[in-house]
Amino acid sequence: MLHATLSALRSAPAPGADFKGPGLLAGLVIALLATAALALAAGAVPVSLQALWRVLNGTETGMPAILVWELRLPRFLAGLLVGASLGVAGWVMQTVTRNPLASPGITGVVAGASMLVVVAQVCFVVSASWLPWIGMLGGTLAAALTFVLAAQGGFTPLRLALAGIAVTALATALATAFLLFSGAQAQQLYFWLAGGLQGRGWSHVQLILPWACGGLLLVMCFSRYLNLLRLDDAVARALGARVLLWRLGFVGIAVALTAATVAVAGPVGFVGLVAPHLVRLLLGSDQRFALPAVMLLGALLVTLSDLLARTLAAPAELPLGMFTALLGGPLFIWLIRTRVL
Repeated sequence: MLHATLSALRSAPAPGADFKGPGLLAGLVIALLATAALALAAGAVPVSLQALWRVLNGTETGMPAILVWELRLPRFLAGLLVGASLGVAGWVMQTVTRNPLASPGITGVVAGASMLVVVAQVCFVVSASWLPWIGMLGGTLAAALTFVLAAQGGFTPLRLALAGIAVTALATALATAFLLFSGAQAQQLYFWLAGGLQGRGWSHVQLILPWACGGLLLVMCFSRYLNLLRLDDAVARALGARVLLWRLGFVGIAVALTAATVAVAGPVGFVGLVAPHLVRLLLGSDQRFALPAVMLLGALLVTLSDLLARTLAAPAELPLGMFTALLGGPLFIWLIRTRVL
């Protein structure tokens, strides 16, 4: 019965999703390719499109090749993985909690992961490879505290948001307190806390790649159970599903995806909140097209924000988090005013 129900849920797309889905995916891919071309070509030292083409086909070995292969391409790929991970993490949290306000930022996961990474950087000498694990521990503790607080007296979207705000404020205050003792690291950590991809290279791509690919692959493989968790818990249990086990598993994957992004790019806001809502508005909750669309839209928001952050005031660089907020904030306000939320 469970497999039959999962098949029925999977084969019940939102009205028009069969037509809108492929079109939206194609549009997002084209937008990402255009952003990639601009990200590889634009900068303090621009690379012409002709030179970029020669670099990509291996006939250019001078300064343009160094800029593209050693600086801009790994940075773009890091942004791609960060955005895709944040978008899917937000989609998973909103689905398993059936709460439109759930996201890595609102539930305190981003702030908790950031706080513990700051503590580790200030108090200990830790290898970069340990940062995702440290961030995952901080994010897990913050998420657990948020959900425990929200469950007191009845779990509602408002209580979850209020509990998340309280946990985020507490984690941010602790991170700020530790920054006071960070000495020479203070300026670097302050800029990292604003979110950014400055100086990210192939080592950072290698750091986030297994976490992002592993988490995204798990979500895609078990996406049919996300549909099941949209049902009432009693109905899902009656169908034979282990609701608590699947819910904890998906939340664990979302925390791991978020922790990896924090370790590489710092706290990047709004992507995990806005991307799922926009995709749900266009495609409904059908997982066939929605999950790939959330990945692509999250990646587009982060890579486009990073392109603006490093080119608008070049050679100076602005925080990436500022542009995700400038892009995501108005979109979220529009979603609220149109009563989608």
